[in-house]
Amino acid sequence: MPYSIVSMKEIWVPQTFIVIFLALPLFRPYSKSLRPVDGLGWLPAIALLITIGIFPAYGFRPECLPVLFAGLLICAANLLFRLTGSSLNQSPFVTAVLLIFLTAAVIPMFAFSSRTHTETEENARPVRVESIEDSGRNFDLRIYEANQPAVFSPAAPVIFIIPPELGSADSLELVCKELQKFFTVVTYTHKDYDAPLRYWRIFKKAADLYSANERGKALEAERRTDIALLLPRLPSVLGITGRGELPPLLLAGYGAGGSALAYMAGENTLTYRYGKTLGVIAIESRLWSSYRKKDPHVSEIPEAAGKIRYQWALFADRFRNMGAQRVIRMGPLPGTGLPVMYLLSGRALDVPKGQKPYEAVIDAMRSGPGPAALAAIESAGLLDYQDFPLTHPVYSFLLPGQKGTKKSSNPIGDTAGIIGNFAAYLLEREIPAAGEEPEAPAPLPYPAFPRLPIDGNVYFESKGLGGFRL
Repeated sequence: MPYSIVSMKEIWVPQTFIVIFLALPLFRPYSKSLRPVDGLGWLPAIALLITIGIFPAYGFRPECLPVLFAGLLICAANLLFRLTGSSLNQSPFVTAVLLIFLTAAVIPMFAFSSRTHTETEENARPVRVESIEDSGRNFDLRIYEANQPAVFSPAAPVIFIIPPELGSADSLELVCKELQKFFTVVTYTHKDYDAPLRYWRIFKKAADLYSANERGKALEAERRTDIALLLPRLPSVLGITGRGELPPLLLAGYGAGGSALAYMAGENTLTYRYGKTLGVIAIESRLWSSYRKKDPHVSEIPEAAGKIRYQWALFADRFRNMGAQRVIRMGPLPGTGLPVMYLLSGRALDVPKGQKPYEAVIDAMRSGPGPAALAAIESAGLLDYQDFPLTHPVYSFLLPGQKGTKKSSNPIGDTAGIIGNFAAYLLEREIPAAGEEPEAPAPLPYPAFPRLPIDGNVYFESKGLGGFRL
């Protein structure tokens, strides 16, 4: 499902025409100047076609669905009146009802319209796209070279992002461009990467149901394959040939990609794939590989129990175990290795219900060996670490963060700030071992990175990171 950066002013043009074309025929009974205009009956059909055209032109726009249904209803009513030999303007009651329905449908279309602008920064470098084919799969890598010439060099740090299953790389364009101010950013996509219907059930149920959890584990394994394939290709993608020095690398992964990175960080396989990996950020990742199937219920039957009681207990156990198989949080957690930061939505701060899907992450942070950190912007919803708060505000409304918290005025900047600040910290100093004092920062071959401001209220905890704070 494609997502694109849409200017608020740009999309309001077709939306305005839709409203006018749907409303004019409905106002006909109340306007003497409109009554003699017979061609108004075709306007709802034209409006319906424009509404349908919005989806292939601007990507999936859920806020336009109510207007789509309103257009279908008005066209159906108009057709019905024509078939019965009358017209819509002869029934003021029906017209009033349709006007009320249309008004209710129009409000969310404009209220949740895109809030972005298409203007680019004066010194922004164009996005470079390179294609890689391997094992029958075509990857499109997007390279956002750092805007500041003083920063961009063969030794400049890189942030490699494994995109989310909901939205893929298309939903990270604003985040990548914000990080591009100081870092070179690389992300990727491939055909069928974005599969929202398949993924949503996994996202909601994989910490509870065995069938969904198995599919979640398969996604984590698929992301491992992507990472193992693409990391060795980064030097050539970045233009580093021969024995040129590899730039420092921070890996950020959304969803299953973040889970795969967290486990690989504990296995030290990331430094094997790419020698100068600094650490990992796992964003809205649930660590589905840390769950195992719950054992079926087996009743304790005393040895002296009779045959009837024994058979009844067996029947009761079969009945209890007939439902969907469930999972329990008893599988392996990520081990000791590279520093890992888990970035969660504000829902994880709602105790205890909100923490249930994040049980594995919280266990990994608090009972795992570290070094690790956990951060959550209180107002951030499940999809708010992507571009959606600006490109698709309806998602933030339907999937909010912690209840009663103040919304951030700069959600894209907050996401980039957390990622960038963690990268800057790892660049500036070597992570000390437990009980050791941190060493003085070594001279960097590029300018020091400023700490980026974060507007939203952040919950933060860490261990083994030498007093690091966001």
